[in-house]
Amino acid sequence: PPDANTLLCVTDHVLQTWNRINIIVAGKPPSWQWLSMDKAIVHCRAGIGVWDWASTDDGAEPDVVMACAGDVPTLETLAAVQILRQQAPDLRIRVVNVVDLMTLQPKEYHPHGLSDREFDSLFTSDKPVIFAYHGYPW
Repeated sequence: PPDANTLLCVTDHVLQTWNRINIIVAGKPPSWQWLSMDKAIVHCRAGIGVWDWASTDDGAEPDVVMACAGDVPTLETLAAVQILRQQAPDLRIRVVNVVDLMTLQPKEYHPHGLSDREFDSLFTSDKPVIFAYHGYPW
């Protein structure tokens, strides 16, 4: 999860589920607080979302999508966006944060998955996407 409030929401959800394996990846140091508890609950329920407050596209079509999953990748993504705001102020950046990696699967493969339309509304169908996460591509 990207921050402490989201971690609390994810933990609450995991402790209420049965007959499944849940994995939470979280760092040991104190976490940043990006979302209020109310916004963290909404974000966790969706599993994925655009962070308008961190984006620079003002709701327009972005030039690039910077996506992230996890606490450290989120911090690194937000730092990169800050640098790009200074170095390339005209670049329209959309920040997408992912709490539930299964939302990235097509709906046919996982119940949390997004439809093609939902996926494209977040990531676009033709713009570069930079995705920071804990792990290795397979």
